[in-house]
Amino acid sequence: MRAAFLITAKDLRQRVRDRSAVLVAVVAPLALAFALGATVSGFSAGSRAFTIGLVDLDHGPAASTLQDALAKAGSSVVMKDVATPAEGRRLVKDGELDGAIVLPQGLSIASMGGPPVRIDVIGDPKNPIGALVGRSIAGAFATSMRTIQIASKALGAGPAETIKIVGRVSSSSPPISISDTSTTRKNLDPKTYYAAAMAVFFLFFAVQFGISSLLHERADGTLARMLAAPISRRSILAGKAMTSLALGFVSMTMLALITRYALGAHWGNPLGVAVLIVCAVLAATAVTALVTTLAKTYEQANAWLSIVSVVLGMLGGSFFPVAQSGGVLALLSKATPHAWFLNGLQDLSSGGALSVVVEPAIVLLAITVVCGAVALVRIRRLIEP
Repeated sequence: MRAAFLITAKDLRQRVRDRSAVLVAVVAPLALAFALGATVSGFSAGSRAFTIGLVDLDHGPAASTLQDALAKAGSSVVMKDVATPAEGRRLVKDGELDGAIVLPQGLSIASMGGPPVRIDVIGDPKNPIGALVGRSIAGAFATSMRTIQIASKALGAGPAETIKIVGRVSSSSPPISISDTSTTRKNLDPKTYYAAAMAVFFLFFAVQFGISSLLHERADGTLARMLAAPISRRSILAGKAMTSLALGFVSMTMLALITRYALGAHWGNPLGVAVLIVCAVLAATAVTALVTTLAKTYEQANAWLSIVSVVLGMLGGSFFPVAQSGGVLALLSKATPHAWFLNGLQDLSSGGALSVVVEPAIVLLAITVVCGAVALVRIRRLIEP
C-alpha cells in the first residue's frame, strides 16, 4: 500500500500546484452557493418583510378594519400610511414600498349595502412578488367585507348594527388557525439548500481528477513506466481511487464548514452530515470510475464525465427542487446520488434523529457497490501495458 499512498500524494501535489482542484472543489461551488442563496433568499418564507402602503381615502370603519388586520399580520407585512395615490405610485416606483393599496371613498358605505366601489392595488413590474402580496391582502379584505355584508342582510341589521359587526369581527380571533409543520420542518432554507446542492454537484467534478487521470498518464507514457516498476496494478488503482476520495472528502468538508460559519447554512447533526458526506463521496467516485471505463481517451472521459455530472445534478435537484415537480422527473431524481444526499440532509437539518440518514446512506452505498463493481471489472483494460 506504500506505493498507493505515494501515487495519491503525487497526484494531490500536482492538483494543488496547478490550482485546478482548489478551483473546482472549493472556489466554484462556494461562489455559486453564495450567489444562488442570496438571490432566492428574499423569496423564502419569513426571510423578509413586505412593506405595503395604505392610501385611506375613505376614513371610515371599513378602512379601520383593514388597518387592524395589517397590524396583526406580524413581521411578514409592514403597513405604511400614504397620503395620496400619486405618492403611493412614487414610493412603489422608487422601491420604498413593495406595493400599495388604495381604499376609495365610499368603501364603508359600500360594505353596508351602498354602491359598489373598486380597491386599487399599485405594484411595480420589477417587483411582482410585492404586487401579489398587496393584491392578496386586498382580495382577502374584499372577501371579508362581502361576508359581513351578506351576514348583515341575513340578520336584517341596519348601518349601526353593521358597524358593530365589523368592529367585533376585526377584534376577534379567527376561529380556525392553520399551522404548517410538515413543510417548514422539511424544507431547507435557501442558503443551506444551495450550499449542499452546489457541494454535491461539484463533488462529481472534483473526484474526476483521480480515476480519469489513468487515461492521461497512459497517453503520456507515465503509466507504462509505473507498470515497468515494481508496482502492482492494484496499487496503481488504489492510489488513483484514494486521490478521488481525498479530493471529495476535502471538498465536501470544507464547503460544509465554510458555508456553516460564513453563510449561516444549517447542515444539521455533524455525525449525520459526516455519514452522508462519506456515502456521497463513495457514490460519486464509483460513478466517475464507471464512466471513465467507457472512454478511450482522457479528453473523451472529461467530456462524458461533464455531461453525466450536469445531467445527474439537474435531475438530482442541485439547481431547483425537482422532487416538488412530481411526475417522471421526481421519479428519475431518485436514481441520482444528489437527490438522496439532499433528502437526507433535509431530514437531518430539520432536527431529525440520526436514523433519518440510514435510508439515503444505504441507497448511496448501493449505488457505490453496483457502479464500483462494474467499473472494477472494466477498469483493468485501462492499465494494460
